[in-house]
Amino acid sequence: MKLPTAKMRRLFIATKHQLSNDHLKLLADLKHFMHNDEVVWVNASLQHITLRFLGATPEPLVQPVADMLAAIAREVPVFSLNMNKLGVFGSRYSPRVIWLGFEHFEAYQQLFDRIENQLLSMGFEANYGNTVPHLTLGRIKKIDNKKRFWSWITEYKTIEPQKVIFDELMLFQSFLTPQGPIYKPLKKIKLKP
Repeated sequence: MKLPTAKMRRLFIATKHQLSNDHLKLLADLKHFMHNDEVVWVNASLQHITLRFLGATPEPLVQPVADMLAAIAREVPVFSLNMNKLGVFGSRYSPRVIWLGFEHFEAYQQLFDRIENQLLSMGFEANYGNTVPHLTLGRIKKIDNKKRFWSWITEYKTIEPQKVIFDELMLFQSFLTPQGPIYKPLKKIKLKP
């Protein structure tokens, strides 16, 4: 089904998250270790765990998406996961994103599946690729020494676990600027207590 043409908003569904002191130290070490590389680090105030990127969304669908999330949130209880690994998206030759993530995320996957099914019924394109819940630390532009980088990533792959509580869904509008992205929260919806 083709979506109607209308004013578009760049949207995504996420949950906000603050890093623990251990993870902030890991991030500081990473920045120090990679000071000769070109990496765009995510500002701490913008850190979040994306559930689903919607992309350009017609204005008339914004409220129905928010209503759909509210209906799901009434049925899905609050859950927690252990953030316990450091990962990289991209290949060994072309690493692109450094992130923190989870080994076991069944509750997240179930929530994602419910949202995905509803989005498909609303006419959104299917989400392609694996579902990998993560918090982006930095986007890699260029690495000076890939062998050294991968050696360090391997050494720090398993990290001190941090309990992450998923207690709300947030619908964000994203604005891309030369200074970096700006995220405007449109709706905050609490999961079932």
